[in-house]
Order: sequence, then C-alpha cells, then structure tokens
Amino acid sequence: MRELADVRASLARGSWRPCAPLPELGRASLADQAKDDAAILPIGNELALVSSIDFQNPIVDDAVVAGEIAAKNALSDIFACGLRPMYADVVLVLPYGDHAVAIGQDLMRGISRACREDNCTIVGGHTILGEAPIVGLSVFSISPLDVVKRKSGARVGDVLLLTKPLGSGIAIAAHQQGVLTSEDYAVALETLRQSNRVGARLGSLSPVSAMTDITGFGLLGRMTEVAEGSGVKLRLRSGKVPLLPGITGAAREGAVPNLGEKNLHAYQDKVRFVSDVTEHRRLILSDPQTNGGLLVAVRSTALEQVQAIMMEHSISAHMIGDVVQHAANDAWVEVVE
Repeated sequence: MRELADVRASLARGSWRPCAPLPELGRASLADQAKDDAAILPIGNELALVSSIDFQNPIVDDAVVAGEIAAKNALSDIFACGLRPMYADVVLVLPYGDHAVAIGQDLMRGISRACREDNCTIVGGHTILGEAPIVGLSVFSISPLDVVKRKSGARVGDVLLLTKPLGSGIAIAAHQQGVLTSEDYAVALETLRQSNRVGARLGSLSPVSAMTDITGFGLLGRMTEVAEGSGVKLRLRSGKVPLLPGITGAAREGAVPNLGEKNLHAYQDKVRFVSDVTEHRRLILSDPQTNGGLLVAVRSTALEQVQAIMMEHSISAHMIGDVVQHAANDAWVEVVE
C-alpha cells in the first residue's frame, strides 16, 4: 500500500529519543517481578489472569499484512505462556493525513484475520492520530495457575527446541536495501505470518519446563533470560539453528538492523562463544525478531511427544541445544558450533 510505504519511509529518516525511565513497580502490584512474556496475576480459586500488550510500527508496506503480523506478534506472548489468548483490545495510532481512514481499515482487516484464525475475540480498543503509525494489541487469558508456562522453569537435562527459523529482522532490512531476492523475502513474510498457537497445546504438559518466544531481544537475549531466571546454563549449538533463506549472505553484506548490534553488545558479558563463531553469525543469533518462534525447554523423555504435537501444526521443531549446570561466575549462555 503506497500510503503506508510513504509514512514508513519518513520514519526511517527520522530520529527518535529514548523513552523516559519507568517508575519503580511496587511488589504488591504483581504476583512477582519475573521477566515473563506476560503479567501473571493470581485471581483466586487457583486461577490466573494473564495479560500482555505489544505494539509496533508497521514493518511492511501492505497495511493488511502489517496488521496481521502485529496481531500475531502480540498474541504470541500468551501462546508462549502455554495458553490460548481469549480477548484482545486493539491499539492504533494512524498517521495524520487524508489516508488515515484507509490505512486504519486495512490494518483492522489484518488484525481481525489474525485474531479470527487464533480464536481470540476483539472486545474493544482505541485509535488516535499521530506522527507515526502504531499497531498492537492488549491480550488476555484466564487459566489455572499450574499450566502457565514461564521462562524460569528450565531444568538441567532439558532439550531446547526452536519452532521457527531466525532472521526476520535481517530479511526486512535486506529487502529494504535490495539485497534479498523476492523469493527469499516471500519466505520471510510467510514465517512472520505464522501463528505460535502450538504453544497453547504445550501448556498442560508438565515435561515442558519453560517456554518463551523470540522477540526484539533476539535468540541470545531470550536464552539469557531463561538461563538467569532458571539458575541454569543454556548451551546453544549455533550450527543447528534454522535460518531463513538468504539471511547469511545478507548479514555478510551488512544488512543487519541496528538493534541486532545493540543486542549483541548488551548480552556479550553473559554469553560465551566457545568455538570460532563468525561476527555475522553472532549478529544473526542477536537478530531482533517479530513474531519469532517459540523456544521450548523439554525433558528428553517427552521429546517425541512434543515433536508429534508440533508436527500436527506443520511445525518442524529444531533441537538447538540443551540445559546444563551453571557454575558461579560462568556465562549464562554457551555457544558452540
């Protein structure tokens, strides 16, 4: 859609100031302050209200597809908790100008399609006008507390599974720079539109120890959070990590989002590269993902059961590493070839 493309191009040329720091969160406000994908609030009778909000600037020019991707990205936070998203409020900021209504209608078409496919009911929302388009959802679910999956449950001996290939951030950047083929870009778009609904099937499985989705912090960032929260070390076999087609070449040519470099720098003190992992490979492992795959820690005895569930959803789960004991002063994530 040309109107949205023009707005996105102007954003790319603009400058952004960092957000003001958030105030201290009182401990009484939430059940705890763990770095989970959603707020998990006990509401009595062994139930929890699980809520999350996620929004973004459109990452593609087609407003319908942009809305669909943003919605799938927001719904993913609840799927990563092992639950089905039940209700959602839509958040839209539409750009000033004559095309605001048309852009908003197309964004809503994509959002509605994503929510309908994942059986999540849109119950409300809010729209305003602004300089930059923003699209997102606040998503809710209610569930027994004991089936909510968290990042902090990984156990020594677990196998690590990844449900999608990495590289969507690089794919978008490479497409904008003209260094990714149309065929490879089409594969990236299809991956961006793929739901993480399989996560809801895994919530009731006790051998699934921990789960999260790969987001703007990249794979290494998410693995670090799981390791720290669980008090274990995650060992990543970088050669086993699935990649989108064309990503390696694009990374070599420098088509890497700035956030990928920032991610690598932010987590470098918590990650140890044991073998000779190239710089562009490290950047791929730090690539910010939109609606990225699920990272699942599962007991080896239940591996076949989990893989069978994923196959029912046409997902080929990739074994990318395992969970080992963490020693004092050691890195939280260890990367080997």
